[in-house]
This record gives sequence, C-alpha cells and structure tokens, in this order.
Amino acid sequence: MVGLRAALFREAWQNELSVGTANTARAVLRAEPSVDRAVELAQSAMDATSRLAEALLSRAPEGAVACRAGCDHCCHQPVGLTPPEALAIAAHLRQRLAPEALALVAARLAQRVSDTRGLSSAARFSPDHPCPFLDRARCSIYEVRPLACRGMNSLDAEECKTRLRDPDARAAFLASGSGGRSFMEPIRAFHAISAGLQLSLSELYGLDMRPLELTLALDLLLNGSESAAADWLLGKHSFEPALGGDNAVPELGGVLAAPPRSPT
Repeated sequence: MVGLRAALFREAWQNELSVGTANTARAVLRAEPSVDRAVELAQSAMDATSRLAEALLSRAPEGAVACRAGCDHCCHQPVGLTPPEALAIAAHLRQRLAPEALALVAARLAQRVSDTRGLSSAARFSPDHPCPFLDRARCSIYEVRPLACRGMNSLDAEECKTRLRDPDARAAFLASGSGGRSFMEPIRAFHAISAGLQLSLSELYGLDMRPLELTLALDLLLNGSESAAADWLLGKHSFEPALGGDNAVPELGGVLAAPPRSPT
C-alpha cells in the first residue's frame, strides 16, 4: 500500500483522499502503464470526484448552489488537467464522434490555440474566449470533463456573470486574486484527488505529470504527433507544448512511500 512520508494538505481528509487515489493508480496501472489503463484511471478519478463533490454539495442549504445546466460563466478561462484526464477526453471523442465530427472538433481546437496564442491566463478569462467544448452554453464533454470542472461551484450566478462580462468587474477580480463565493470542500476534494494522481504517476512510474492546459493538450492529442501518448508512457516530455495548468502539486520529492510494484 502507498502512504505519505509528509502531509500534502493541512486537512487530514485531503491527505487520506490523495493516498486513496495513489493506491487506486497503483492498482489500475499495475507494473506496466498503458494508454487504456491511464484512461481507466482518469475515468475512475473523474467519477470519484463527482460523487464526492455531489455528496459535499448535498449538505448545502437548498438553493444555495447557483450552478445550473446552461450557466456557462465559468467556461471562459484556461482549465488545468493531468495527462490521464487529457487521454480520457481524447479517447471519449474518438469513440463517440464520427470522423467528420471529430475533424470539426480538431479544427476548432486548432483555431482556439491560434486565437489565444501568447495570451496570459488573465487575458483568456474573457467572454471572447469560451472553452472549445462549450456548445450552446452546455459542456459537450460533460461525461469526461476535467477534475477541476467537477470541483467548482458557485453560490452566486449573477456574481459570476458580472465578473466575466463587465470589464471593470473583471479587472477588479483579476487584480484582487481572490475567487468568487463557493463551497470550498468540493474544490479541496478535487485538489486532493489531482495531487494523488500527480504524485503517484510521477514518483511510482516516472511519468511527466506537470499540469497541462485543456485546449493545448487536446489540440496536441488530436492534431499533433500520433506518438505523444506512447512517448509519455515511456517517460518522455511529449506533453511539453501543452503545459500551462495551475493545479500543480508543490515539488516536494519523495513524498510517497510504497513497496515495489507487483508484476502484471
């Protein structure tokens, strides 16, 4: 069983969640990671994050959570994710879409990368730069949306709208560096699960788990080198062009304690 040599978070339940995720990663990937196993692991982490977020949000007073289908104010900013999440989204698109539809998605990703090249994260927080997977105010990859999206929630949809669409309010928000009003426990849960993924795949398998940016990562997988995923599993930095997420775990080194991996 995997354990922690040092705490990652102040909250004990977050550390336990990270350890649980790391042990799940070890069980799913076993001695020889593959693309299919990485996708399975990402889907497991996604499902666990959603279940936990829903359970935590169910404790909120009725009507307190403002997020609803069709409310897309938070879908206009860069989104960080891990390589397995990116692989799961790419696999989902390839399995669910006809070749023509997949080509349209790939073209939209390439265009969005071109449109936002050189822009800072702050500049990309804008109604002019919606998520490429946003379709008529709804998420077209909702089943495989990143962990970050699953943990986020808002207590005030009007605040979200004003913060995004009013230039002065947006500038004040970006200058303050503070977030909107949300329940923090689901956000903390997502960070803990992401930490478990990042640390386990990095320390146990030697994989590059630096966080990626959603648009860049999917553009790389759908429009870039066909060997990107296989090269990543060999320990190469094939996702380097897609770096840019902000959900990274601090570079602590040697945080996990684990016995040698069992053979497949």
